[in-house]
Amino acid sequence: MLLLNSESFPNYGLERFFEFAKKSGYDGVEIVVNSNFDTQNPDYLKILEKRYEIPIRAFALSQKNEENFTKPLEKLVHAFPGSTLNLNSAQTLSFKYRNWLKKEIPRLAQKFHLQICRKNAPFKLLMGIVPSRGENSLLALREKGSVCLDLSALWISREEIMRTIPFFGDSLKHVYLSNVSKGRPYTFPDSGVLPIESFLTRLGQRQFSGDFTMKISPKHLPGGDDEKIVQLLTQSREFFEKYFVKPQEDA
Repeated sequence: MLLLNSESFPNYGLERFFEFAKKSGYDGVEIVVNSNFDTQNPDYLKILEKRYEIPIRAFALSQKNEENFTKPLEKLVHAFPGSTLNLNSAQTLSFKYRNWLKKEIPRLAQKFHLQICRKNAPFKLLMGIVPSRGENSLLALREKGSVCLDLSALWISREEIMRTIPFFGDSLKHVYLSNVSKGRPYTFPDSGVLPIESFLTRLGQRQFSGDFTMKISPKHLPGGDDEKIVQLLTQSREFFEKYFVKPQEDA
């Protein structure tokens, strides 16, 4: 399934986000839990699911302050059992979040039948000395189990995306889809320096059965021009279908 990421639309309400996803033909959405209380409200999210007839398939946490949103996420998984959680590893000094990942997440996963995917974050140094996140290397992610692969974050970390397919193998369960254009990450997937066409084709050949999330930076969306936003999102969905969905249907 192809999902749309709510974090791409910080200047719109969640209802408008669901409307964009529906009009653009996406299969579902991923909700990023942040300081917007609507992202933390399971009753309201259920209403939007029903109103727009589009499922919430995955959740993630705002990367800025993950540990501030763990409790709201725990509340959400009660209402959305079977969801996928795409979670970053802990920041170096985030001891509370690290402990939550180690102790609470396995319990929640078992109780609510969740798929837990560890997601690669862009490589950064803390005070120019140590990595800002531990257990964020490709090897560390693979050793943790299921993986969510963020393609723009790979580029920022100077990793080559094609080699990740055989490297992760069956551990790869979710992909954050975007491209990099003129040095700017999280652009639309149909143009840029990353070989997205080859990446999607190769995953299709390997009969990848996980989900994709379209994650576009708000900087690349024409805010206020709703018709243009729907047009760009639709083009991105059609690009995905051309290189991943249709080759499998024709096989």
